[in-house]
Amino acid sequence: MNKRIIGAFLLAAALCSGPARAAQNVANTSQKGSLLIFPLINVDPENASDTFIEISNDNITPVHVECFYVNEQKGRVDFDFTLTPKQTLSWEVLNGAGNGFVSAPPFPFGGNYPTLGTDRRGELICFAVDAGSANQIAFNHLTGTATVVDLFDDDAAQVQQAFRYNAWAFAARGTGPGGLALDNTIQGTPGKLNLTGGGAGTYDSCPAYNIANFMPNGASLGPSGYTLTTLDNDLATSSCNQDLRQDFILNLTKLQFTVWNEIENSFTGAFRCVDSTDFTGLSSQDPPSPVNASNFDYSTLRTPNARFQVQGVGSTQCPGSRPAGLLGVLTSSVSLLQPPSSTPETNELGSTTFGAGNQAGFVLWDAGPAGPPPARPTR
Repeated sequence: MNKRIIGAFLLAAALCSGPARAAQNVANTSQKGSLLIFPLINVDPENASDTFIEISNDNITPVHVECFYVNEQKGRVDFDFTLTPKQTLSWEVLNGAGNGFVSAPPFPFGGNYPTLGTDRRGELICFAVDAGSANQIAFNHLTGTATVVDLFDDDAAQVQQAFRYNAWAFAARGTGPGGLALDNTIQGTPGKLNLTGGGAGTYDSCPAYNIANFMPNGASLGPSGYTLTTLDNDLATSSCNQDLRQDFILNLTKLQFTVWNEIENSFTGAFRCVDSTDFTGLSSQDPPSPVNASNFDYSTLRTPNARFQVQGVGSTQCPGSRPAGLLGVLTSSVSLLQPPSSTPETNELGSTTFGAGNQAGFVLWDAGPAGPPPARPTR
């Protein structure tokens, strides 16, 4: 085989292998999908927090959407709405105030499991359904963002703060171009979304683990005019084992962390037992915290930058736990001031984590009887 043929063969192999590696059928935060999950909804009165949701339809046909709020104590409420062609809807979570085209309920308070966390934080899960909410359907044109705001963070130099993140999107899989399902195709058995990325009738799988770059708690870096100091880090997670039914069961997992500093020293032993929605303070000063939370501190890591991996695993340290794919949002309280003896917070930052690998999961819900769609206001 001459060099020209060999070169052409290698180029063709590279072109073929690139898209194959990219199309891993795993949820991410940069694609459109039929299922959207927002891992961090915050309406905690401690900082007068609230969350604003935006969901858009990037198609020329309408779609019906079913949504569920779930708080950390497992209180939940569901609602639905229709998105017209190319429409975007937005609403405020705490009280449900919107733009007139969605009747979102207030975030649910209370729950049967107060030991799992607070009822003022949780998750939002939305997916495309048919007009009667009898079946989940393929409609890979949905995108969403959440804007988390603190209206009065009284221990910060800047009391009003906000950050925005993209929802994790799961595409519906099928026999259409690129392995995607055709619009309005019923996906699997009514009441169960299979997150396997396994072909027709399924949705993208979940990342098997998440990774994130972060500045350790107490680390500082910057020029003489200002210094970026991280006061503490927090991690919100939604698992891909979601039971949204009224008669739900708990789906427990163990968040298992490995942390690396800049010189590639690794630190293990940090973990936390959680349910399908959780908010973990990655600092012993900001509970609820994992075991061995000092693994995230500058005093332990000794470098101003680090990274961590977190995976949902089954473990005897967390009775009843099982492996679970994870979706994350990492938040950091930082100061952009020249540090005095006590550095005040100036900003709350937030971004989604990076997913890696793939892990099967599910979303269970009470699919409704077929019927006419609910009335909605006219423009």
